[in-house]
This record gives sequence, structure tokens and C-alpha cells, in this order.
Amino acid sequence: MDTDKRPIYPIQVWDITETEFDIKNNYRNETTFALSNGYIGTRGTFEEAYDFDIDTGLEGNFVNGFYESEKIRYGEANFGSPLLSQSLLNLPNLKETHVILADEKFDMMDGTVEEYERVLHMKEGILERKLIWTSPKGKKTRIQILRLVSFARKNIMLISYRVTPLNYSGEIQFVSKMQTDVENHTRKTNPIVDYGPFGRRLNPDKMWAKNNKMYYEGTTKGSQLTVACGSSHVLWKNNDLIKELSWQKDIKEMMAEISVSVECEQGTTVKLDKFICYSTALDMGKNELETFVNKELEAAETDGGLYLEKYQKEYMESFWKIADVEIKGNEAVQQGIHFNLYHIIQAAGRDGHTGMGAKGLSGEGYEGHYFWDTEMYVLPVLIYTEPEVAKKLLDYRYGTLDQARERARILGHMKGALYPWRTINGAEASTYYPLGTAQYHINADIAYALSLYLQVSGDVEYLKEKGAEILIETARVWADVGSFAECKDGRYCICDVTGPDEYNVLVDNNFYTNLMARENLRDAVGAVSYLNENAPEVLSRLEEKIDFSIEEIEMWNQIIEKMYFPYDEKRQIYPMDDGFMMRKPWDESKIPPEKRAWLYENYHPLFIMRHRMSKQADAILGMYLHSNLFTEEEIRRNYDFYQEVTLHHSSLSTCIFGIVACDIGYLDEAYKYFSQSARMDLDDYHNNFYAGIHAANMAGTWQAIVNGFAGVRCQDSKLRFKPVIPKEWEEYRFRIKRKGTLLEVTVSKQEARFKIIEGDRINFWIGEKNITLKGEGDQYVEKI
Repeated sequence: MDTDKRPIYPIQVWDITETEFDIKNNYRNETTFALSNGYIGTRGTFEEAYDFDIDTGLEGNFVNGFYESEKIRYGEANFGSPLLSQSLLNLPNLKETHVILADEKFDMMDGTVEEYERVLHMKEGILERKLIWTSPKGKKTRIQILRLVSFARKNIMLISYRVTPLNYSGEIQFVSKMQTDVENHTRKTNPIVDYGPFGRRLNPDKMWAKNNKMYYEGTTKGSQLTVACGSSHVLWKNNDLIKELSWQKDIKEMMAEISVSVECEQGTTVKLDKFICYSTALDMGKNELETFVNKELEAAETDGGLYLEKYQKEYMESFWKIADVEIKGNEAVQQGIHFNLYHIIQAAGRDGHTGMGAKGLSGEGYEGHYFWDTEMYVLPVLIYTEPEVAKKLLDYRYGTLDQARERARILGHMKGALYPWRTINGAEASTYYPLGTAQYHINADIAYALSLYLQVSGDVEYLKEKGAEILIETARVWADVGSFAECKDGRYCICDVTGPDEYNVLVDNNFYTNLMARENLRDAVGAVSYLNENAPEVLSRLEEKIDFSIEEIEMWNQIIEKMYFPYDEKRQIYPMDDGFMMRKPWDESKIPPEKRAWLYENYHPLFIMRHRMSKQADAILGMYLHSNLFTEEEIRRNYDFYQEVTLHHSSLSTCIFGIVACDIGYLDEAYKYFSQSARMDLDDYHNNFYAGIHAANMAGTWQAIVNGFAGVRCQDSKLRFKPVIPKEWEEYRFRIKRKGTLLEVTVSKQEARFKIIEGDRINFWIGEKNITLKGEGDQYVEKI
């Protein structure tokens, strides 16, 4: 990872600005300027739809949860291996818009471009491009294009295209296109995948253009899912609606277009508002799609582009009011944090039926799959800042419990549920079980996020309605997957699993897995006990629904008491697994620099697995999540050891090490790790941002500040702080929600100030001090 890069974009705390168009940076910038609302995602491609090659750009438009399936080819398939793939599918492009300026077509590759800026306004949630273009014949035109993916209407994207002739008068023609001959760039974005999708995967069912509207409907060849999309257009001149227009249409096999012309005087501004709608048969019957899309487009037209812009700004204002992290003393870091938080909030599924991919909806990387990244990295951010969005992501996991139960049966568990390692539709999509299904810790990760949500929000009704069922079903698998091993003095052992670290696979007693499994069981026991005492009717329904008996918790309590953890007496640390200390020490000097970050691409797995080293935070992650179960000295010894053996070849690693470094007083080291995370995507440290964001690392930077520097923990239903401040900063401020109360925390070099912004009451701990604030404006100051 190259952490010595100069900032790619100018340092502006609320904006990301591209000051010139350079084709060699285009692919990366398409991700930087990607927009989403959790349902629609669109890459930052240009309206002109330049014909870039596979290494220069990717036109990308996605709907969360909409995927194509292919038959997976195996040389030697194992029983239980997934047979069908799930890949987020690139959908028809309706952004394409051309402008003909008195017989000359606007093209940045031709003529002269001046005053060029493309700006992601993170505070407002709007992408803007503005420039002055001089045509080959000398006509000078001011062009401004606004784009947003609406938070007001989840199915709508808006493009507002303004054109002002500066030294001429004449006819301005807008040509709006709908390109349906689209495909994924699988060989570029997922190069180790050999099953596709390759080529065009949508069969057209319907396509038309009429007056100011276009519509398309198509069904995938494999998954047999139907997508519908359409656009409608409104033209303005100097802010006056032009009502009488003559729209022309042209329809070909895989493309439709409509065009309109208007006379424009020098200095007059003509604006095209283009409303784009996407929907799929995952949300309604196929026969309802056309009516729905048309109604949504009509409603968007009625709202108008200015209203959608206004609502977008209001939504983002409300988000930043709670989620913003303010840093005094380092504007580059401040910009990075805003960039990360912006991409997190726009990528999260909000409908309860979809999750959040590791790349959000910004690109095709990882096939658009949902992983543990959501629960362990993103959800903690949302739980403290946007709990309603967090709950919707948990709803997705609840909604896929039946598939998880089916997966558990395939793996030989007669009770319980085993969540998939990677998925879109709820079924397992990982084709390589040592790095996929063997990561049983996904169950405990989901249980952890659920328990954190319940503790922070106090949402007891969610525990009754959905949460307890998840906790029980995940716990049942832990009670079946291991055994009380005589050779380990009757301790409960879990064998042949893979922890978070992907260089040590199919190991016995992975420390992180055993720890998280035990706490999953403990949370399940707590949930059952709560229901038994406070909502016995809910427990009775659950017992009947999932054939559960309260006697099962006797076994769970035995496992909790007797869970085995590998321990090295000499170093007094917890090895990652039983065999970790036996493996050959890693010698980095023998690995060519260009191969060090890509071991699986350059070395046989057995070579990697036989060495004592770690790709990413593993045991250390468990100690962060359950820091209350370890002494500071225990954590320090383990941190020092894992510093020696961790390569940080995953974007999920450095933020975690930084948080733990804070916890044990290694503040300079913590800041070093934080610095490697804060602008990782914005400055493309891994040189792979073109394929999509690294959502987990983006969320991890928020955790590094709030859970790291401020020491926030919510464990055993107690909210705790342990605030420190890096010497590089003058002050930092953030806000979190706890049981409906909004608390503002401001940390300077002298003190930490805690103040209620909204709400009636909050209780928290600083060390051994128990503090209670009552009412808005009440505050407490702790000297540091």
C-alpha cells in the first residue's frame, strides 16, 4: 500500500473537485463521483457517454439486490458448493445526453475546454460539472450539469443540464438516449471469476419512446429477474417552462432516443431536467412495472428538479447534523472523513430487503456481494448515527433466515441457521469454501451487530419481533459445530474454520471465532431469559415456530463456561489458532515488493498457509469488540505480538489496529494507522479504487475516531468513554445517539465536553465515574 501519495484532489473539506479531465484518471474518478441512495447506484460517467475501453472506463448503473446468475463451473465440486452465481448486474444506461449547439455537438475531446470543474458536493449530495466549451467553429457555450440520486424518491435519478450560449444565438438540440446493450466488465473488475456474467445478459421484453418519455423492460437470461427503467424530460428557458415542444424519436434494436430543439438567444439559459427511474420485479409483479415507472416519472415531474435538489440538501443536512465528525487542525483528514461518511450513507440499503455490498453500489468489485463488512464495520457507524437505517440492514438478515437455515442443513446442522459468507439473495455465493463457507464467524458477526443495536438503541420491540429469533438460530449452530474435547480437558473446541484472517484457513480453534461464538451464545441466553421473564407469549410463539426448547440453553451455558482458547504460556498471548505458533516464520525480504500485497495471485495457497503471518486483524479484532473481557496488559501483549506478524494486506485491518493502539496508550501508533485509513480510497492507496469503494475501511475510519480516540464502547449495556486527542489535532467533535438521546462530544487538548443536544437523559461512564446528564443543554466536562 502506497501511503506516501500526494492528495489527488484539492483539499476542500466539503467538496471533491476534479479540475481537469484526464483520460488516464477516468476509471478511478468514475468511482470517486459515483452516486447512490441505497437502491439506485450510478458511476460517475459523463453524459456524453464517451467510448472508453475496458481499462479506461465502465458505464455502470445498478439496482441494489438485482443480480444475474450463471452456472458455476468446478473442476471438482464438493457437496454443498453453490451451483449458481449471483452478480450485481450492470443495467441499461439512461444518463446519456448529447447537446447539439447550432450544428456542433458538444464533445470534451474536441474543441477547447476552459474553467472545467467537476465537484462532488458532499454536504448537499449533488454532483456538479461546469465548464466553458469553445467549439471548433468558435462558438462559446457555458455548460452546467447537476446530477443526484434522490433520497426523496428511491427510484429516481435527476440530471439537470443547463446550456448558455455566450457569443452566438441559434438552435440548441438535446438528444436523450437509452442504451440497453450493456454488460459487466467481469474480466476487469472480477478477474478471478471465470463464470461471468459475460456479454449482454438482459433479454428485451418491451421498449418504447413517446413524446417526452422512454421506457425499457428486460429479463435476465439466468436469474429470470425483470428490470424496468424509463426517463422523462422537461425543458426550461430562463426559468420558464416550455410547454409546446415537438419531440422526435428514434428506436433501434438496443437503443432508443428522443430529441428536442429550441431557439436560444445569446446569454439565455436553456435547461433540460431529465428524470430517470429504475424498478424491478423484486419489488412488485412484472405486470405492474410499466405502470409504476410511469407514475414515478410523472410524480418526479410534478415535484420538479428544484424540489428534488432542495430535498436532497435537506436530507444530507439532517444526516450531517448527527453523523459529522469535525476535526480542527487537519483539513486533509477532515476531507477524507467526509468522503468516507458520504459514501457510507449513500450506499446502505434502506428497504429491509437489501443489504450493503462491500463496494456499495459504486462498481462491480466482489460481484456486488454482501459480506461481514456490513455488520462489523458499517453497522456500528449507523447504529450510533442512523439507527433506522441500521435496523433496515438487520431486517435484511432477518428476511434471509430461511435460506440460512437451509444452508445449515447442507452443512449437517439439524437445527439453527448458518448465514452465507457472500451473497445477494440470501444463498451462499462463495465458490471457494476455505475462504467462504468456512468463515462460520459470519453468524457471530451478525449476532454482535444485532446485540450492539439493541444495547445502543434500547429497541426491545425489535428483540421480540426479530432479534431473538436471529440470536437463537445462530447460537444453535455454535452448539452443534464443536465438541467438548477430552484432549483439551473437556473444553469446547471448534475445528476446521477460517477466521477473519484469510491467510490462515481451515484451522482449529480460531481465537476470534471461538470468542465471538461464545458471546453469540451468551447473547442468545440473555435474549431467551429476557423473553421468559418479560414476554413469555413471544417466547411461546418462537418455541412453536422454530421448534425451540428453553432446555437448549443448558448446553449453551456449558459451552460458554468451557469454551477453549489457544494460549501461549511463554509469550502470554492468544495465538490465532492451535497451529499458529508451529508455522514457519514469514520472511518478507524473500517476497518481491510487487508481489507482497497480492500473495494469492502469486503463490500457491499452501505456501501462504504454512507461514506464521496474518493478512489482517483477527484476534486483535475480537479483543477490540470485547475489550471488557481482557485486561489492558493482556491486550497490550497480544497487540505487540500481532504487530510482528500482521501484513495488513486487507483494507479492513489498519483501522482496527489503530483503535486497539488507542486503547493501550500507543497514541502515536494509533494515529499512524488512522492516517493510512482516512484517505485510503480518496487517494487510491491500493491502486484499485476503479472497481469500487472499500466500504469497510471507510466506516472503519469513523470507528477509529469515535471508538479509538474517544474510546466509545457499549458493553454490558453500559456506554463508556476513554477520550484522548492526537497531538496533530487541536480539537475534534462528534455526535452519537443513545436510546433516542443525541449526545455531542468535543475533545480538545485540555478537556472532553459531553452535552445533550436532543433528548431527556443519558448515562455513561468515564473510567470509574458514572455520569448522568438530564435534559437538552446539560453537559459535563472531564479534564484530560
